[in-house]
Amino acid sequence: MAKKKRIVKYSGLSGLKLYNELLKKLGEQNKKKPQLLQLGIRERRKIVSEQLYPQLKNQKVNATSINRIVSKIVRTLPPLEACNPLYLSPAYLEAIEYYDIDNRLRNLLPDCVDVRVNAGSYGKTRIFNTRRYSYTGDGVKRIVEKIRDELNSNLSGFAYFSGIVKLKANKPNDGKGSNYFIDFILYINDKTEVDTTPADVSLPSKSEKKKSKVRDYLIERFDKLEKEKKRVQRQKKKKSPQELNKKIDAAINALRALLKSKLITKTEFNKRKNELEAKKRKP
Repeated sequence: MAKKKRIVKYSGLSGLKLYNELLKKLGEQNKKKPQLLQLGIRERRKIVSEQLYPQLKNQKVNATSINRIVSKIVRTLPPLEACNPLYLSPAYLEAIEYYDIDNRLRNLLPDCVDVRVNAGSYGKTRIFNTRRYSYTGDGVKRIVEKIRDELNSNLSGFAYFSGIVKLKANKPNDGKGSNYFIDFILYINDKTEVDTTPADVSLPSKSEKKKSKVRDYLIERFDKLEKEKKRVQRQKKKKSPQELNKKIDAAINALRALLKSKLITKTEFNKRKNELEAKKRKP
C-alpha cells in the first residue's frame, strides 16, 4: 500500500512548525546535491536558524515561496572544489588562536573537508570530516584545555594553530581531494614539535578559476565569522562591573594557588595580580 503523502497547511504556519518545515525542505534540496557536498544536520540547522527562519518568520508563506528561498540558499553553498583541501587558500588556515580552532572548524571550513588537529605532546585527533565534527567527541576540547593549562601555569607565551595540506597515508599524490587533509599544527611561541612538511603537488594552471570560486566562498564565510566575533565582544563589554570583578578575583585566587604550590615566584604573582587589579571597574 502506497504511503499517504503528508499535507502541509501553510496558512498560519509559524514558530516551531515553520522551523521544522524549513528544515525538512532544506533536507530535500540537500539530497539533490552531490553526496560529497551534502550538508550535515548541524550545518542545516544553522542555515535554518540564521538565514531561513529569520527571513520568513514574519511573512505569509506557501510551498512555492519556501521552495524558492530554500533553493536560492542551496545554490550559494560551497562549490565542489571547496571540498578539496588543495583549493583552500592558506590565508584562512594560518595563525588561528588556539582557543578559536573550534570556531574555525565549525563556521569557516566547508562542511566536507578532512582535517586533523595536531598539538604534538598536547594531543592529536584522528583525521575526521568537518561534516561530522564534534568539539568534545573528536577530542579538540581536551587538546585546547591542555594548552590553556600550560599557558596559565607558565604565565607567558602564546599559542596558535596553522593548517597545512598533507597527503593521507598510502594515497596517490594525484590532486584528488579525498587523498588529502588539513593538518592544524600547534605552535607555541612560534615553535612546533610536529612535522610541517606539506603535500608536494601542483594544481594545473586551468584550476585558477576554480580556486577563485573557493576563495570567494571563504571570504564570505570569514566576513560572517568576524562580524559574529565582534558582536560577541560587544556583548562581553556590556557585562556588569560586578561580573567582571568577580572573574578577576577568581583569576587572582588561581594565581595565589600557583604561588602556594611554588609554580610561580612572589615577584611574578605580584606583577600579574597588579595587572588584573588594574582592570577592575567601579560598581
